[in-house]
Amino acid sequence: MSNPPMSTLSSPPLPLHPPQNQVEPAAIGILGALPEEVAMLTEAMENRSTQTYLGRQFHQGSLHGQPVVVVQGGVGKVRAATTAALLVAHFPLRGILFTGVAGALAEHLQMGDVVLAHAAIEHDFGTGRAEGFVLGIDFIPELRHPLAEADSALYDLIWAQREKLLLRPFQGRDPVVHTGLVATGDVFVAHGGLRRQIQERTGALVVEMEGAAVVRVAQEAGLPCLLVRSVSDAGDETDFLSFFQTAALNSAAVVHRVLQSLPLP
Repeated sequence: MSNPPMSTLSSPPLPLHPPQNQVEPAAIGILGALPEEVAMLTEAMENRSTQTYLGRQFHQGSLHGQPVVVVQGGVGKVRAATTAALLVAHFPLRGILFTGVAGALAEHLQMGDVVLAHAAIEHDFGTGRAEGFVLGIDFIPELRHPLAEADSALYDLIWAQREKLLLRPFQGRDPVVHTGLVATGDVFVAHGGLRRQIQERTGALVVEMEGAAVVRVAQEAGLPCLLVRSVSDAGDETDFLSFFQTAALNSAAVVHRVLQSLPLP
């Protein structure tokens, strides 16, 4: 395992029960960008029903006795933010999980490793100047650093149990669980030069296309949020699809463990 917990927020425990005026138990909302990432969870759900909002199918039911709402959020920040906002608006929630794969930025990460985070940074949110791209918009105080950070309760829960995670071996090696920053942007990183630029700009461990948007919605809704990202490629010319399935299964395994560890509502 690597690194101490990244939490900088003081997080109250997750509520065991919904508010008095709430009829149904508060659920854990779970998003994935791709259909395969979502199917790994919906196929295991019990008492599943489906509601559709703006073309997105929200699967409501239970996993490990926990009320959940699982949805495919789509690729990119706009799609992910729209889906997360719909999730928060239409369902009573007590936390949000985002599951999926990511490209490695840090050199010590290897295929199949898992990164846990409750904070993410938009690596493509900034200012274009004569000297080049600068992260953030410095003349607007609240936009100087495009970091989103949500309540860390779900992150704290799973980090404390990281030794119990059962992850699939990857090319004969047991994956390692890391904690650190996630970089998000509307570009699929498939070039070593761009990968290095993003890592130097943000200091993040992995890069993907949705996490910061989901964390931002959770932050504004006052909900705990956990990003679970399994390394599927090296952020370069590596064939993303060659390792996608195993990486996605490891990310889903973390989600299952979180649900098993939560107190029942």
